[in-house]
Amino acid sequence: MRSAEKSHHGRAAGEASAMRNALKTVMFVSALSPSLISVALARLWERGPTWDALWYALAGCAGILLIRYIVDALRWNGETFPVSLKKVEANDALMLGVIVTYFIPFIGKAADITVGIVLTILAIAGVALWMSSSILPNPVLRVLGYRFYKAETASGVVYTLITQRDLLDPKQVKTVKRISGSMLLEIV
Repeated sequence: MRSAEKSHHGRAAGEASAMRNALKTVMFVSALSPSLISVALARLWERGPTWDALWYALAGCAGILLIRYIVDALRWNGETFPVSLKKVEANDALMLGVIVTYFIPFIGKAADITVGIVLTILAIAGVALWMSSSILPNPVLRVLGYRFYKAETASGVVYTLITQRDLLDPKQVKTVKRISGSMLLEIV
């Protein structure tokens, strides 16, 4: 292979990896979408109908729809590959912590939460998730019927596996779609 071809191949692999990391990050930053809806409800409760509350609600709903779009896009266009798992275990334990964040706006009645604060929190979460190889479970995906598992392949590589079924036997999983270097989506 000539050096120009190697350079192009390396660049394409880097772009694919960046795209997968972007998908992973957007998918899980959007897990905070219900928090935006909580802020909208708290603002509505505190101040009555305002444009502020409407924008928070619209942003929250857009984030939830984005999760659905990403899963559907992966279902139809994602990179499919066979997998042989030797071990799976439920990975929903941290979901409670994420769900608690949905109620934080009600504690302070969202009086001091501004758009700038929300954008800063989302940016920090985005950077942290971009750099992280492990991901918190997404309660929105759970509501859509997906479960999270820690899955170990026959070669010892550990992934976060997202699937719509309860897994009891790792051999049930045959093919998956790659979300990122550390996340897989099983299409049932």
